[in-house]
Amino acid sequence: MENFNKKDYKVEYTKGTGAGGQHKNKVETCVTITHIPTGFKERCQDTRYKRKNHDIAFERLKKRVIKLYETELHLEKNRKRIESMKNGVIRTYNYARNEVKDHRTGEKYNLKKFLNGDLDFLI
Repeated sequence: MENFNKKDYKVEYTKGTGAGGQHKNKVETCVTITHIPTGFKERCQDTRYKRKNHDIAFERLKKRVIKLYETELHLEKNRKRIESMKNGVIRTYNYARNEVKDHRTGEKYNLKKFLNGDLDFLI
């Protein structure tokens, strides 16, 4: 999981755009936060308050970054699983250690239970 360090973010405050009158034209309540490692930007001018806009933009950006890292993690897991299936080995039975290793998931199981037909742990 990604650590959220302040160094990874660039925060800019600007004046809002659009309808809203003099207050919006005078006060810098619009916030733009950039996540430097990914280049993602999130902009918010939903409220009249700088801090609230900052919190909203940061939460939106955090969700996008987390989704990206989860997707990358999922793709890496699938790549490893597919790679292990290319060489044709699905399971290894190790009688000395009394374990069965499933190479698709990387998990280890009790060999005696497996040989006795107790396959509930595979489901």
